[in-house]
Amino acid sequence: MSAENKFRRKEDFNPFFQLHDGMVREYALPFPDRTGTVKITSAGGIGIIDSVNHTTAITAPWQHFNVFPFVEMNFMLQGNMYQTHEGVLNRCLYGKDYHNILFNPYSNEVNELIGMGSYRMFGVHIQPEKMITLFSGYTPELAHVADKIASGISFVMQAPQKQLTSHMRFIFDNIWQCPDAAGLRSLFIESQILTLLSLQCEVLMKPSTPVAKPLKLQAADKEKIYHARDILTARCDNPPSLAELSKLCGINEFKLKKGFKQLFENSVVAFVNEHRLNEAKRLIYEGEKNMSTIAYELGYAHPQHFQRAFKKKFGVTPGSLLK
Repeated sequence: MSAENKFRRKEDFNPFFQLHDGMVREYALPFPDRTGTVKITSAGGIGIIDSVNHTTAITAPWQHFNVFPFVEMNFMLQGNMYQTHEGVLNRCLYGKDYHNILFNPYSNEVNELIGMGSYRMFGVHIQPEKMITLFSGYTPELAHVADKIASGISFVMQAPQKQLTSHMRFIFDNIWQCPDAAGLRSLFIESQILTLLSLQCEVLMKPSTPVAKPLKLQAADKEKIYHARDILTARCDNPPSLAELSKLCGINEFKLKKGFKQLFENSVVAFVNEHRLNEAKRLIYEGEKNMSTIAYELGYAHPQHFQRAFKKKFGVTPGSLLK
């Protein structure tokens, strides 16, 4: 890889607006635990980052500080990952076909690939002034979003379900099949992204299933639910039933069940299962216990059950972490 293609942080891509409109650059990823490429370009106040990652093992999360106040259009085209945007998204699952429009200027961002294999993330970064003009001029239904951008207020608009239309997929498949002349290339890219924005907004504006009203939790209720979480963590090998847990914490089952989901974005059962598997991964990396011991210590009746659950969550078998 030539010196001019080396970079270490996503911030190194942010100056894509310094490229001449229509100029396309492709770089090799610099990470030691994966291979792949990232392609960038800009056109008319719009920047594109199209990255492809290939992994053969569990990879480390990476993070950066968003130093420029872009409005982002994010699309997960292949693979799954978690993304955290400080104050807006907390380890949000970007499953295949997930997409959003996000504005969170001057904030920390953490990304974590799930499992291993191939991943493609397509990101569009639009200068705030341009997005304000687009929303205000063409979509009066989103005028309130333009007001948030103008005021510097963070937000995220997520598709009600994982849905990419055939027209959207066509754009992703053909965005780089653009004319050779720089001016025509810039015109082509900008027109394709504006079309993609209109299609995405159409999906985002569709009526979704009404969200249940949040449960009103007093400070004492939250303290009891956090105590319930601590009990589940300490006893993940043999967790108490919901009825037993509610008695131990002095809170009724309904409030415990609904409040737990509200605070931790997970059901009690799902929380225990996820904690078990994360603890298993930690123990495997320590290398002091064999797989059967880890499985039994964490409450799995059979090692085979543990192996299936582990592979379902992380995309690899427990034993592959030792290779």
